Amino acid sequence: MKYLKQVALIWIASILFACGNDAYRLTVINSGPFAEKQITIDNSVMQQLLTDSLLVDQGLNVQESNTLSQKTEEMISLVNTVRETKSDSLWKTLSASWEDFRRNHVGPDGLPVVKADSLTDSQSKSIARKWAELNVNLLKLSGEVKFGDALEKMLYGSKVPVLSEKFLKSVIYTHIDDQIFINVIGSSSVNHHHTTGGTIKLIQKTDYPKSNEMILKCECDDVRYLDLFIRIPAWAVNPTVTHGNVKYVPHPGEYCQISRKWNDGDEIQVRLKN
Repeated sequence: MKYLKQVALIWIASILFACGNDAYRLTVINSGPFAEKQITIDNSVMQQLLTDSLLVDQGLNVQESNTLSQKTEEMISLVNTVRETKSDSLWKTLSASWEDFRRNHVGPDGLPVVKADSLTDSQSKSIARKWAELNVNLLKLSGEVKFGDALEKMLYGSKVPVLSEKFLKSVIYTHIDDQIFINVIGSSSVNHHHTTGGTIKLIQKTDYPKSNEMILKCECDDVRYLDLFIRIPAWAVNPTVTHGNVKYVPHPGEYCQISRKWNDGDEIQVRLKN
């Protein structure tokens, strides 16, 4: 009996150890961007964006700005190392650094808080750009929703534009072959060239963030199978994703996967708050 108790304790300890380490295990997604010409962004979203000509980095001479810039650059560099090594321990370090930066240096509008009065608008936007670049890299690498949440807050939560059209197009939709990730909610469309031939156009129709609803419409010449992943923000409340009478099971802070054959005219309704 004593032996059986010892075995049971060891088994329970091993389970707890495994569960405790799941949070630090990296699942490499590595989704890639579409070509710019494949994506169209509506004017309602364009109003939230900078023109690329305004994104000119300037030298940062203030100590605090140098510190913030250095921290983001170090994390961006670490993303590349994690992508190559797939190291869980490095991912744990990177995740902790990101959380620390978000908690201590990012304001309610999603932008890094720079207290130096001598910093120009262009320099402040340069730091914000690095933070955005970091979150794009992390999102593509891991597929974790919190990085998409951070980007969306920068896009819609800031009173002044900090992202450009080119930058948004690099992340609003990404893909791995015929797996498509909708990372940012906003009126837009993407033309996807299916691996079996033909083109599928996905169109987001929404006035988000004024409302919490989005209609995703499909246009195609023939039936095509597609794996679709729709980002459900962590703040969503009782979200629903439906296609006619078919109901999917979305969870806040996760991607809702829809794997099916798509027909011309198919529509998916997404409600983030119910």
